[in-house]
Amino acid sequence: MLGNAVVVDGGSSSVKLSGRRGRVMDQIRVNLQHYPATAYTGYEKTRDGMDSKLVSNFNTDILADGVVAAEDARIEVAWWTHPAGTADQFKFHYIESAGYDCGWHRQPHPDRDEIPFDHFQQRADPEDEYQYQGVDFTEAEPVGLTWEILETRLPKILRARYTGDE
Repeated sequence: MLGNAVVVDGGSSSVKLSGRRGRVMDQIRVNLQHYPATAYTGYEKTRDGMDSKLVSNFNTDILADGVVAAEDARIEVAWWTHPAGTADQFKFHYIESAGYDCGWHRQPHPDRDEIPFDHFQQRADPEDEYQYQGVDFTEAEPVGLTWEILETRLPKILRARYTGDE
């Protein structure tokens, strides 16, 4: 604590990323930029303007070997660091212009206690309810988890969605 201001890891401003959180988000940003299907990666404010997220727009002709039928696709990533002994929270959420979206999250669901802390969620259309299932992540660190999702989990989901192959 400095004076009367509480300083948390991640900086005193909820929009400006600094400290460990800033370093983690920068590592993820660099790795998103190196993913072959990435057309653009940058920071954007969240809907409420109170936080920042990474957004990567994908070239759908390359993403999952070109099986994606949507014109536009992106992934939004947020990572929230916690003190040692407490798991960091994150979300990697994929969104298509055709309406489909899915995501891998490590965070509590605010309204539904039965949804596991580590979960996958998806819906075919923004009007649909999300379907949830628990997930075990292979990787624990931000960079490893980024590649686990981009190289393994996301392509598998997209191939199943568009071709029926798993």
